[in-house]
Amino acid sequence: MVEATFAGDTPKHSLDAVVSERSALEAMVASACEGLGVDPGASGSSLWSRVEALYSRVGERLRQALHTGVKKALAVVSSHYVGIDLMAVSEGYVLPDDEVEAHEELQKLADASEAPGDALATFFDAEVELPPLGVKNPRQSGQ
Repeated sequence: MVEATFAGDTPKHSLDAVVSERSALEAMVASACEGLGVDPGASGSSLWSRVEALYSRVGERLRQALHTGVKKALAVVSSHYVGIDLMAVSEGYVLPDDEVEAHEELQKLADASEAPGDALATFFDAEVELPPLGVKNPRQSGQ
């Protein structure tokens, strides 16, 4: 709830501020739904249901991005190592049977791939785009 910030604020003024902020939030959620391809009416009309639909869609998009990134990384690796068995690579890590040794090996692999992974990810940064948010924050625009 919006609290009065000076003695001249009335309950009506405070209520108007809450209603205005709620309207701005609804407009932002509607814009985000549109930008991410979520039908705001399909999941119900409440703000909560639209946010839940957005959350689900963002999860799908993240999963798609992960899969695309893995496929691109495999393509890059296969371009450097002709004849590499990508199906064998897709089975995951080759690690020692001992759990402690396997954990240590995973940490070494993660450490060794950190900088090259960042460099390769940067190579594909231009392909990452978010749809523009069709509304502006009313607090930033002086409303």
